[in-house]
Amino acid sequence: MTFKFDLPYVMTDLSKSPQLKSLLYLSPGERRRIGEVKGEGSIRQRLLDMGFLPKQDVRLERVALGGAPVWVELNGSHLALRREEAAMILVTNEA
Repeated sequence: MTFKFDLPYVMTDLSKSPQLKSLLYLSPGERRRIGEVKGEGSIRQRLLDMGFLPKQDVRLERVALGGAPVWVELNGSHLALRREEAAMILVTNEA
């Protein structure tokens, strides 16, 4: 069985600012501060409700072999996100 993932927009940097980059660009174990949450509608609202708010620290724990899901630590909670959701979270260069 072969799976094909057609997600070219996922690795596109959604930020207009050079100081922000997608959570997907972090290495496992790396901790950064959330700068902005992109997206629109219910997906963005879900991320905000989960606590992905600007100025919160987030740590990328691991990424599955296929690239999804992405496990992160946020405020002491361990969460799994779809790759598309993780791409919407932009982090700063500061830890």
